[in-house]
Amino acid sequence: MPKTRKTEKLSITLPEELVTELRMLAPHGKLSAFIAEAAEFYLAYHRQKAALKIGFGAWKARNHPELKTPEDSTSYICALREADEWRLTCLRDKSGT
Repeated sequence: MPKTRKTEKLSITLPEELVTELRMLAPHGKLSAFIAEAAEFYLAYHRQKAALKIGFGAWKARNHPELKTPEDSTSYICALREADEWRLTCLRDKSGT
């Protein structure tokens, strides 16, 4: 059973065309949930954008010469994924599943 969250009724004004499109997309009786999900997505996007702005420039290329080219970066990511796959395989083997 999904966990219910506390809600608050909100009165907002939206352009008629937007409301029409929202009602066409949202399942019947699920408009509030649809708008809440859209707002959560939008807020997450803006939080990530703000975090990237704050962190921009923290990574210095001179400190990571092993990631100089796109190919180097690809190899690095592949190695991380292989390590994760190996770790997960070990965990599955230990748990017997």
